[in-house]
Amino acid sequence: MQIKKCILLFFLIICLSYDLLAQTNNHTSTRISSIEESEISESEKQTLIEDLYYLSLNPININTADRNTLLLIGLSEFQILSLHRYIKETHPLLSIYEIPIINGFSEQTLEEILPYIYVAPVNWKPSLRLDSISSKAIHDIRLQYKQVLEKAWGYRRDDSLGFIGDNFSNNIRYNLNYYDRLSLSLIADKDAGEPFFSSNQKYGYDYISFQATIKDISFIEQITIGDYRLGFGEGLAINQNLNFGHFSPDAKSKKNYSGIKPNRSVIEYNYMRGLATKLKLKDFSVFLFGSYNKIDYSGSILETGLHRTLNELSKKDSNREMVYGTHVGWKRKGYEIGTTIFHYEYKDSIKNSNQNYMKHYFEGKENNIYSVNFSLPLIRRFRLFSELAMSSNKGYAGLIGLDFSIAYKTNLSINFRNYQNQFQNYYSSAIGAQSRNANEKGIYAAYSMLINRYFNFFIAGDYFYFPDESYRANQAVRGYKIKGEINYSPNSTNLLSLLYKNNNRPYNETHPNKEIYPEDNILQQIQLRYSLTHKDWLMLKSRIGYSQTQSYPSEKNQGGFISQDLILKPQSLPLSLNLRFAYFNTDDYDNAFYVYEYGLPLNYSSSQLYDKGIRSYIILRYDFNPNIFLTARYSLTNYFNKTTIHSSNDRIDSNKKQEIGFQFYWLINKKRRKEFIFEY
Repeated sequence: MQIKKCILLFFLIICLSYDLLAQTNNHTSTRISSIEESEISESEKQTLIEDLYYLSLNPININTADRNTLLLIGLSEFQILSLHRYIKETHPLLSIYEIPIINGFSEQTLEEILPYIYVAPVNWKPSLRLDSISSKAIHDIRLQYKQVLEKAWGYRRDDSLGFIGDNFSNNIRYNLNYYDRLSLSLIADKDAGEPFFSSNQKYGYDYISFQATIKDISFIEQITIGDYRLGFGEGLAINQNLNFGHFSPDAKSKKNYSGIKPNRSVIEYNYMRGLATKLKLKDFSVFLFGSYNKIDYSGSILETGLHRTLNELSKKDSNREMVYGTHVGWKRKGYEIGTTIFHYEYKDSIKNSNQNYMKHYFEGKENNIYSVNFSLPLIRRFRLFSELAMSSNKGYAGLIGLDFSIAYKTNLSINFRNYQNQFQNYYSSAIGAQSRNANEKGIYAAYSMLINRYFNFFIAGDYFYFPDESYRANQAVRGYKIKGEINYSPNSTNLLSLLYKNNNRPYNETHPNKEIYPEDNILQQIQLRYSLTHKDWLMLKSRIGYSQTQSYPSEKNQGGFISQDLILKPQSLPLSLNLRFAYFNTDDYDNAFYVYEYGLPLNYSSSQLYDKGIRSYIILRYDFNPNIFLTARYSLTNYFNKTTIHSSNDRIDSNKKQEIGFQFYWLINKKRRKEFIFEY
């Protein structure tokens, strides 16, 4: 394992680099890496990147920004409360330079949120005249190409079971944004192995997405045509948006899904296609939505988005899904209540009961969902919230929680949940230990604290119980998740973090008497991270991790990794460089590490460090001018004791995997950013 040598190397790197001082201006990358350990999928992290990118081009008026957007850019509940109180009791902000004097804010906070905000009068909104739109709209174009250099078995086989497309992926994205009043997006994407302009794919790109959104027209607050995502309440009825799930570092468990979000992602599932609108009537908000979409189907719903073989192509768009419904919400003086009712149906019946634990999964052609949610302040810094949802078969799911903002960046949260196994809802995405919000009871508690200007920590635990059979468990099981993090930042340029997690989710094991029933499966991981920045042109990131699993019958395995990042952005050159080298050694798959990587701009990327080998990449970016740049990326994973990688059609007959990627980016009318400064 050579763990001792890795530890010595880690501290040597720190000692050699500690004297460097500075601060990075890469706000979005910092925000993304800060949620690296969040219990959310990579597709949801990709959605976060797109949301932050959209806000960087279309900053929000901080005097009128809603709570959800303020949370997205990184403000805490306490800061949002202080901001709204300042605006109400003093006056709307006249300048961004007032922000640091608000309770809970600082110069550092201003710097972190500055790319996403501006200050304007409360009632100001840009005109929708064509001449104003044409002169002040921002356009951006992204062209991307990726390819794995080693050809997988699916490209080399000469029968009808192989990939029918070429070995590259490509996408094109175009966005038009006019402040926060008008947006238009067009996305075309092709995955590696999918046909391109062939008899099987006459439109070239396998996935094409479009949306147009307009806001603030009289009592019509928003209209979106095309592809969009929905989210209301705590997500038990419907949530297609970013779900930070368990263990959010701010120790908050209340969600704030509140409406319609235009879809700007290349993710090929979990979105609506049709029309959605929001009407504002005094303290009431009324949402109306309808969707008619083609979905991949093979008896059950498929979510891979891959259509590389004749078999996969035969399932593409083979079913039809129709969704329509409404959400009505009332909000006043911190009190909120809402109700959601919607119906979804399929052309062909859904079947899921091929495994015994799926006996209560939804089957059939149609389903109705009903829910009610509320949120209300208690005393001064407490907030009580809840949602109760029911499906057509009378199965229900409910949760109730309490968030307590004790002080600046010091929070306590408790959340209870009870989801019946009979609850059936494809669109539910609320707090839980499983991907499906059903067959689960649990209690989650979290606490975060800012000790002083140098130290802060976070600790959380989740205890769950699955009353019926579940995935890989043929009877009821109990388990837990524990996660902790402590950060030390002696100044604005150095950050040292220690992270720990301990999970136990029992799985089936075969015993000496041939009986099969669940046993504990415990995973413990610890990581030490250090980052340093120097005058916007140098960043160093070091990390080391150790993992251990214990399963029946007292079998122990372990794993470890060490990595080093170097990011150079010389101010005198139009060229930037990003390097990583990582060494990993794990005994089995359960001890794998999922580590955030810098990828092509505006793409979330992480690597799975499993088995024994090295992982490295290099990224080069050349700026033709401030608005046009080209990025190239090369990555290599080299395994020491393998002769093949992956399996089936994805099998590579080599001990290494190399990938190249290129992205061209062009931003038009960037000068409009200067106009986000107003004189009163």
